[in-house]
Amino acid sequence: MSTEEIKDKIQKKIDNKKTILYILPNIEDLDTNKSFLSQLRNINIPLSVPNLNKKEILKNLEECLESGWVSTGGRFIPEFEEKVIKYLKVKNAAGVQSGTAGLHMALQVLGVNRDEEVIAPTLTFIAAVNPITYLGANPVFIDCDDSLCMDPIKLEKFCSEECDFIDGLLINKKTKRKIRVLVIVHVFGNMADMEKIIDIAKKYNLKVLEDATEALGTYYTEGRYKGKFAGTMGDIGVLSFNANKIITTGGGGMVVGDNYDLVEKVRFLSSQAKKDPLYFIHDEIGYNYRMLNLQAALGTSQIDELESFIETKTKNYYLYREELNKIEGLQLLTFRKGIRPNYWFYSLVVDKKKYGLNKDELLKKLVSENIQTRPIWGLIHQQKPYQKCQAYQIEKALWYYEKVLNIPCSSNLTEEEVDIVLKKIKEFKD
Repeated sequence: MSTEEIKDKIQKKIDNKKTILYILPNIEDLDTNKSFLSQLRNINIPLSVPNLNKKEILKNLEECLESGWVSTGGRFIPEFEEKVIKYLKVKNAAGVQSGTAGLHMALQVLGVNRDEEVIAPTLTFIAAVNPITYLGANPVFIDCDDSLCMDPIKLEKFCSEECDFIDGLLINKKTKRKIRVLVIVHVFGNMADMEKIIDIAKKYNLKVLEDATEALGTYYTEGRYKGKFAGTMGDIGVLSFNANKIITTGGGGMVVGDNYDLVEKVRFLSSQAKKDPLYFIHDEIGYNYRMLNLQAALGTSQIDELESFIETKTKNYYLYREELNKIEGLQLLTFRKGIRPNYWFYSLVVDKKKYGLNKDELLKKLVSENIQTRPIWGLIHQQKPYQKCQAYQIEKALWYYEKVLNIPCSSNLTEEEVDIVLKKIKEFKD
């Protein structure tokens, strides 16, 4: 296939949004009815899709194709990394193949060992937890607070009551396993209570890995961390550029932080731990986790538009909120006070007793109108691979799991589309 044919194929795929751009939830466990699934594939208002500048993207992709730099070399990778460094005001960034790959290596460089434990939230996407097991360690699950992020009160209680702190090491009384690392996930563009969490981590000598895969652009507007972005307050942070994230590289992720050497270690591991740039000398076991130049070519365009995407998502959030909060039995969740969120996902709490439908019933009705929504993730401590792991006083996460539905929130969602969603939700109440 010629370069021109490849460019034409890419252009057609970008033009045909329904071919590549929406993200269907895994609803097989919700309903396997074929008519329901066929309705889902005819969505007119998707949940969260990329917002792509076709002209800029095609120009960058053409350069990749013409130069031959389509894999893990080329100018766009360091350019994208530098743009992220400048935006987040951090000292280093390493592009990687995915957010999951970034989390895997971040846990490794923070010192997680086999048969140890890592503290993690139960209310999160499973990719935040699976890398713990890649290293032979075990997660311990903590509840969320009303931000949907980890509850610092429960975290402190677990550390003080369920663990011993001996010679600078936190040890689980029940399992006798060491705990060195804490994974914090900034859920749906919100921010965890980092002041309290960092204080707890320092008290118990825990390293903090910030999973900011959903929160690029979220930052504190007041307090100790005023001006600090999600992913930049802990020991290391991880971003994701999956297709449904606020900016995308199709796939891909990035590891960021102010500990320059720690991020460089991730970069080293991501390239098969090749010690010499010319000769194939390896002194550690590494991974094929590097970002592609093709991915970074997308990213360099997307990062320039991030603030405009957030502006649109902010506007649409408040359009939704003004109307939804007037409907008995519905509440659009707010974001933590003292932050500027990126408004990645909008979370609607559905009270069946007052609204008349539960979240799953509302989901199906919206899908029948070609409007895509999704429930939040199944809680990780209830998933088959993790049912034997310790879960500490999980209460609020269970409550939110039963009631929360995510509604359309793309950065190119129009006011007219917001009005359509609102109209249907109001009709279902009547």
